[in-house]
Amino acid sequence: MDSLIRTAREGRVFIVTLDRPRANAINIAMSEQLAEAFTTFRDDDDLSVAIVTGAGDKFFCGGWDMNEAASGVKDNEEHGTGGFAGLQVLLDCNKPLIAALNGLTVGGGWEISLACDLVLATPNTRFWFPEVQRGFIADAGGVQRLPRMLPRRIAMEILLTGRWFEVAEAERWGMINAIVESDELMPRAMELAKQIAKGAPLSVQATKEVVRATETMSDRDALTGLNGLALPLHQKMLASSDFLEGPKAFTEGRAPVWTGR
Repeated sequence: MDSLIRTAREGRVFIVTLDRPRANAINIAMSEQLAEAFTTFRDDDDLSVAIVTGAGDKFFCGGWDMNEAASGVKDNEEHGTGGFAGLQVLLDCNKPLIAALNGLTVGGGWEISLACDLVLATPNTRFWFPEVQRGFIADAGGVQRLPRMLPRRIAMEILLTGRWFEVAEAERWGMINAIVESDELMPRAMELAKQIAKGAPLSVQATKEVVRATETMSDRDALTGLNGLALPLHQKMLASSDFLEGPKAFTEGRAPVWTGR
């Protein structure tokens, strides 16, 4: 099978690049390769944070491959672990993901971005959910996540009309962390990733785990119920040697040495 993605490692940072000219559109083969990449990232203790970006300078990702769709393939067919694009339902990955959007971010491409924790975009980035104009609906990552990140009426306008969502709007609504020039995109993403990777691995993962577990709870329930949730990474962090290493390193005036245990 031809490789439709590229992966690389830089220290504790894992980089996934969609590389399927001309639009980096996602078919089942690409989903399966992305699933393998993201599960590798999830399961490798030597990796702390991932960056996902696209090859080329026009498309981050054109979404679901319409040629495959037109052949009769259903968008809910088996796409490997993690569902569509290998990430939509990879709910047990508590390591941070950074989307570095280098251009048009369409359909399933936008769903990848919505599944990430931090997002950088270039000035030529634009977002689009065209699904209702194609005879289906945005995948769960779109119809469920978008209304939670935007005011419901804005999200419904985007999902129902299929209008383009401009990068300046995304910045205004807090959908992205920053707009950066194209030649600064990956350096800025790496800067963020390396800063995250300096943290204690269990603390980084427990932070995401707790945020995800409590984000739909009321403040009262979240504040009073955390210990009762018995979140495995949170409990592992509290019992870890790194939990003591951080304060010890601070009092000794040195950099901490994390073990992830």
